[in-house]
Amino acid sequence: MSRTKLIATIGPASESMEIIKKMANLGLSCIRINTAHIENGYITKVAKMVDDVNKSEGTYIGLMVDLKGPELRTGKFKDGSFKIDYNKKYKISYNKNDNPDILINYNISDFIDDKTLIAMSDGKLRFSVDSVNGDIINVTSLDSGSLRDNSRVNVPGKLLRLGSLTDRDRMFIEEGIKNNVNFYALSFVQSRENINELQDYLFERNCDAQLISKIETKSGYDNIDEIARASDFIMVARGDLGVEMPLKEVTIAQKKIIDESRKYATPTIVATQMLESMVNNDSPTRAEVSDITNAIIDGTDALMLSEETAIGRYPVEAIGYLSSISDYVDSMEIKYKEPESFAFDKVAFAISKGLKMISDYTNVDSIVAFTRSGFTARLVSSMRPGKMIYSVVSSDFLARSLNLLKSVVPVKIDESMKSKEIYDILVDINRSNKIRPGKKVLVVSGSPYFVFGGTNEIRLVTMGKFIGRGYPVGNSFSGYYEPDGSGDIIILDKYIKNFDYKKYKCVIIKGNVSDTIKNLFYENKILLLYNTEFDVELNEKTFLNIDGDTGIITA
Repeated sequence: MSRTKLIATIGPASESMEIIKKMANLGLSCIRINTAHIENGYITKVAKMVDDVNKSEGTYIGLMVDLKGPELRTGKFKDGSFKIDYNKKYKISYNKNDNPDILINYNISDFIDDKTLIAMSDGKLRFSVDSVNGDIINVTSLDSGSLRDNSRVNVPGKLLRLGSLTDRDRMFIEEGIKNNVNFYALSFVQSRENINELQDYLFERNCDAQLISKIETKSGYDNIDEIARASDFIMVARGDLGVEMPLKEVTIAQKKIIDESRKYATPTIVATQMLESMVNNDSPTRAEVSDITNAIIDGTDALMLSEETAIGRYPVEAIGYLSSISDYVDSMEIKYKEPESFAFDKVAFAISKGLKMISDYTNVDSIVAFTRSGFTARLVSSMRPGKMIYSVVSSDFLARSLNLLKSVVPVKIDESMKSKEIYDILVDINRSNKIRPGKKVLVVSGSPYFVFGGTNEIRLVTMGKFIGRGYPVGNSFSGYYEPDGSGDIIILDKYIKNFDYKKYKCVIIKGNVSDTIKNLFYENKILLLYNTEFDVELNEKTFLNIDGDTGIITA
């Protein structure tokens, strides 16, 4: 499984069980539904397919509904388009009675002043505001070209109070709630005020879905600090962002958005044109590979494909490339900056920073995070410990919701296991072959587990059946113990002079040894355990794991 999470937008090219299964087996984490192109009932159809794939493949693919929101657009023109001439005067208004040259669908005159820049047609046509008279905005064109029906209108740097949700959005939210949608992406977020409207709407309906704020306006970029603090996720939506600001600034803006979000442990998604050439081609360009690489180095949690998987000719291949590139970059052990603060629980934040330090200085294989709400997993992931994080939860919904966090692998346990001790649950995880015997894991949880959401405990645990423990000199080793001395490991009551120790990889002595003997074993690169006490008597051939840091013996 990729540490960086992968999101695919569903559409005609991918809306089948067969395609979703193939993408799931390549590491797909979440399916995105773009509500701009669907009708009522589509969410239900896709949710059924995703549920079926999760059941058949044992995956936890989440479901995201991307809400269109109130978009500022032009109306329709007599011939389907309208010619714009350079340096010519035009009138813009939302009121047909004003007889404007360009009709728009919202009244923005209260948010506009002289010299404001208005961009249309994906930024290809720009206008400078000369004056505002009532509802009429008088402008001068800065470009020439053709303006088509329903063209997108941007007003870079201006906070347009158009609301956050439309009736159409609310219809899709209601359908999403019925189908246990995990994420709602809110378009054109400009300030915390936009977020509050959706959060309140979900809260009133007892919906635990997470809110993704899409940063695609200059206002949203300028207010990223307050937006990141209030959001569950931040999406860097580079399409409209590239219209709202000069293209040369978008790459640096992406880095700043991710940095500001990570200050508050808010996970991020980078989207738009990640592998756009693969809409028609079966392999990416070098520039696209570089773009993906840089997004991961910037610190994003997830990468999102849009047209590539919605209408492209190679949806499975696109996810395959995204997965392989991500795996390679993540294997480079990049050193990320840690979050500077967390908006809520300072104790949990401090515990998570401590866990990161322990992970850095001990040879742990992975991290196990017990979480009731997802809070613990989010914090641990934000620290970028460089290890896989097995997040133990008791619901499918939460497992799917956590599957967008960097390095997090959801592990769902039955409700009946909630009363078990943490060690017993670890044994069950071990049985499922997620963590091999002999491996050290860091366990982080709230105590008592599942009673409340506080993160306040770290344990260092060696997986497997406990056999005994001694004082180690040397590196960890796993091998066979044979009672007749023919294995890689030998157990002795005391140190014996003139014994041929060099034919063993590990020597376990129940008694004490001198410093001279310790150094002798160290120089010969033979793992030594001394003053060893056994909890289990070994009378037959046994495969043992000896931890060179803790001296713990497991089988």
